[in-house]
Amino acid sequence: MTKKQQKLEVQMQLQAKFLSAIQTCFNEDSENYIDIDEIEQNENMNDLFHVLGTRVPQYIFSKITGQTPDPLEFNHICNKLIFQDRKDTE
Repeated sequence: MTKKQQKLEVQMQLQAKFLSAIQTCFNEDSENYIDIDEIEQNENMNDLFHVLGTRVPQYIFSKITGQTPDPLEFNHICNKLIFQDRKDTE
């Protein structure tokens, strides 16, 4: 297996674990249930994607690194990571 394939395999495993955990949020029996219909009715879909795409990853980043970037700084960090990942997996 090439280094690129190994990196992609690790990413796929991590993605599967996160998606499995997130999926519980859409299970009506879960204490963490998120009602998508209610989110849509209250026009909060932007909030949902902002939290999933920025706030949650920012929280995880801060817990791991101890750094506390604001959302714009975190976005800059993510852009660097995306660029690095693209270079590593081309």
